[in-house]
Amino acid sequence: MEVKWGPIKGKFSHSAHLKRLSALHRKTLQKTVTEWQLPFEWEIALSDYQVSGFTWQGQTTIGQGVILYCPSCRNATLIQFFQPKSIQTAKIPLEILKTFNDHREDDQVVWCAFDIRAIIPENYKLVNHRFEAGKYELRFADGVQKINLYRWAPASVLLRQRDLRQFAETMPDFSSCNPTAEIIQGRQAVKWSQIPRFKWLRWASRLKPKPSYQWWRLWHVEEKNRILGVKMHGKRPFDSYLLNRICTNYESL
Repeated sequence: MEVKWGPIKGKFSHSAHLKRLSALHRKTLQKTVTEWQLPFEWEIALSDYQVSGFTWQGQTTIGQGVILYCPSCRNATLIQFFQPKSIQTAKIPLEILKTFNDHREDDQVVWCAFDIRAIIPENYKLVNHRFEAGKYELRFADGVQKINLYRWAPASVLLRQRDLRQFAETMPDFSSCNPTAEIIQGRQAVKWSQIPRFKWLRWASRLKPKPSYQWWRLWHVEEKNRILGVKMHGKRPFDSYLLNRICTNYESL
């Protein structure tokens, strides 16, 4: 199975995207892509979208897929399934398509990668990501406001002979601060914030290249042997409700 998606600018054309797909397959896989009339069950499952179907055949493999367009969020999605010629089933693709959801109705986006899951407001766009052995990082931005998500593992090794606060102090952003240890929602956690104390400093902070408002929280998910962290930083005050909601919905799977 393959899934690709992206935002569309201007007018969306199913035929134009089908031609691009056909040209790509002829160039790389020597397969010919043709339009395909979707089964009735597929049309029902995808009735919320503008949809077109396609199919192709290789020497040993058959491909069937759809190109979807959502007028509401203006995202286009390509979903295709690969099956051996000798073994074909329509049940699995149909069950997957029934679960497809292009966007939520509450202006939030669910992000899942490997063993982490987060819910971020859709106005915060993913600008960078890094997946290394033992450390994940996702960076989102909405103008001058930024959100960073972190995940470290294994926690049992990282916290050997030190507690969560001492681990936080080894990080560059914590090196000059004094994080506070707390129990938050039954978990060991540390947090730290930086806010200009005086009104004139708050106005002046908007002219500085570095963010003057910073907020951190790290917590230990013992049953998953993980450490999760959220950082928000920018030149304006943060919404405390947003901060708590992001932390509450950020989890290790």
